Amino acid sequence: MTENPTHGLFAVIDATSFELTYKIPVDFPKLSYGTLCIVPVQQRKCTAVFLDYCEAPRFACKEIFQILPWTRPLPNTLCNLALWLASYYLVGKGRAFRLLAPAFVWNSKTLATREKRFAKFFRKTDAGAVAQKENTSTKIRGEIINKESTHIDLRPEQDEALQKIFSATQSVTLLFGVTGSGKTEVYLSAAKRIMLGGKRVLVLVPEISLTPQMTSRFRNAFGDSLSVVHSMLTPVEYEREWFRIHHGLAQIVLGVRSAVFAPLENVGLIIVDEEHDSSYKCDEMPCYNARDVAVKRATLENSLCVLGSATPSLESYANVKQGRYNLAILEARHSGFKSQVNVYDAKQYLSFPSVNQRTLKKISRSSLLQFENNVNIPPNIEKIRENKERGEQSMVILNRRGFANFALCTSCGNALLCPNCSVSTTLHSRCATERCHYCGFETPTRKLCSACGSHDIVAMGAGTQNLEDELTNSIPGLRVARLDRDVLTSNTRLGEILHNFRSGDLDCLVGTQLLAKGHDFPRVTLIAIIHVEDGLFLPDFRASERTFQLLTQAAGRAGRGKIPGTVAVQSLVIGNPVIDLALQTDVQGFLEREMQIRTLAWHPPLTRQILIEISSKTQDEGIEIGELVREDIVEHWKKQQIDPTEARLVGPQPATLEKLKNIFRVQLSITTLKKYHPAKLIPEKLLSDKNLSRKLRFDVDPQSFL
Repeated sequence: MTENPTHGLFAVIDATSFELTYKIPVDFPKLSYGTLCIVPVQQRKCTAVFLDYCEAPRFACKEIFQILPWTRPLPNTLCNLALWLASYYLVGKGRAFRLLAPAFVWNSKTLATREKRFAKFFRKTDAGAVAQKENTSTKIRGEIINKESTHIDLRPEQDEALQKIFSATQSVTLLFGVTGSGKTEVYLSAAKRIMLGGKRVLVLVPEISLTPQMTSRFRNAFGDSLSVVHSMLTPVEYEREWFRIHHGLAQIVLGVRSAVFAPLENVGLIIVDEEHDSSYKCDEMPCYNARDVAVKRATLENSLCVLGSATPSLESYANVKQGRYNLAILEARHSGFKSQVNVYDAKQYLSFPSVNQRTLKKISRSSLLQFENNVNIPPNIEKIRENKERGEQSMVILNRRGFANFALCTSCGNALLCPNCSVSTTLHSRCATERCHYCGFETPTRKLCSACGSHDIVAMGAGTQNLEDELTNSIPGLRVARLDRDVLTSNTRLGEILHNFRSGDLDCLVGTQLLAKGHDFPRVTLIAIIHVEDGLFLPDFRASERTFQLLTQAAGRAGRGKIPGTVAVQSLVIGNPVIDLALQTDVQGFLEREMQIRTLAWHPPLTRQILIEISSKTQDEGIEIGELVREDIVEHWKKQQIDPTEARLVGPQPATLEKLKNIFRVQLSITTLKKYHPAKLIPEKLLSDKNLSRKLRFDVDPQSFL
């Protein structure tokens, strides 16, 4: 390297996933690692991240245009995190760096408009705030000390957990606390201690539906030092929050999965609430898990990391047993109540629909079955009615959106299918429309069977819309609202529903698993869980874990106030150990049982998995590409001298959902001992071949094989 380097290596974000070399103009200021720049790519102006200076190559290089106005270099630890992510999750550096800033930063097509928006933001911002961010931090620390709302009285058990977080030899602590035990108070106390030390805090929650509640708690404690980022913010709101963080005006950042890449500097604590939740896993490349990225970022930041859950993931539990994570436990609920559990055998209320015997022999789905009152069995209806009469609130959880699960032809036994995906459509709007929850296909409900042309179409099963109608019709005067992804059209709508329920303007809240995640409603004394067995027998080794987590978390929503709660479980499966352990709140028993099963079956967390998905126009083409991919991997393993007893390769074979959005999906799966880094298992040619890479998706540590 020369004393006055003239060339630099850049990760170009919106043009390619690879690095490009550019000439540095003579009069250009010295570039720092992570500087955002504008560079030419063919006839376009693209945004790039400066990585390092380099020797002048033998080929001619174009000059960079400029540093992106109104921006500072991205934090070094964040850039290093992107490099780690690219290697571990098997993507190009450009794709990894794209995660470090929102889309408007990378969108070169609107460069002029973007710069006007940046300037507008800074005109509205205190001019001295950016330049004097250290003074701002000092001022905020003083406000934290003096503000009475930050005073938190911890129970002895909570205080002991807090001390373990700060005194542990390991930087990562699993905070295992039963539902309602006060994990949030521990988070707040830990955040306060970190901020008084002059450092910053990052808080992750799994779902947007949880941000209002957590935001309220942290806003009350820390005021304007908090910045909130998630996808339901308007573009202007998102830009404003990102720039506040980028220029050091926020001391705490709270958000969902993508907030793990917030450009905070001097991070002292990272909190991952509900660490077990699969929502932290991204389905699109890079297929990262925000929980695991948070742990890695904490290592790079030399900060503490707290993973909180009432139902820890098997991965985190294994790390505790192996001594990698510290463990802090909260065993007592704030309310002091343990919910009464009533399990109802729904088979005694079961009836078959009026379909012919030929159809019944062909179909064996639980959604074909009907009960008195259609969805709820009579005891549930009566309990909700009694709860209303006492002035108490109820929550009913059915993990199916829509009005009916699917539409069935009673003549031939075929369901109405999505034309783009190999799944049946779901009926919505009281069966007026059918919709695919995978590709978004929507149409007025078809009257003819596409297989046989019959008019004998009936709606089968039920969803949250149907459940909402049934409760309204069965219990006169019941004030009920629904919370699922179909009604979460905006942050305002979400806030309205939660506010109305929390204030007592609603008697009952109906929804999907969103209701089971971390909500704190002190007036709720009844939780009814419908069709709990639906997710238990999916072709996925994590089915038991997800069902256990859903049941345990859902049951924990009841009895969090001054009145004991009741959990009413309606199921066709009685005596299943997973359900029984959940209803007994025996988390330790479940984790030990599941760990033994996973070990025998050579499943994670004992092993590491990589799912390779091939997208193609036809299934035959996908299988053909899959065979070539398999050959390349086998040859690569031979060269790497990978022990065949320590690695397995399965496939190619059609995915369970073999067609999505008119694209056929073929899968290969790799399972190995964890000592093998993902980058060692995949040949470079599969990652660098531009034509092939467009058809491949690498999912390291997959959460689903569907």
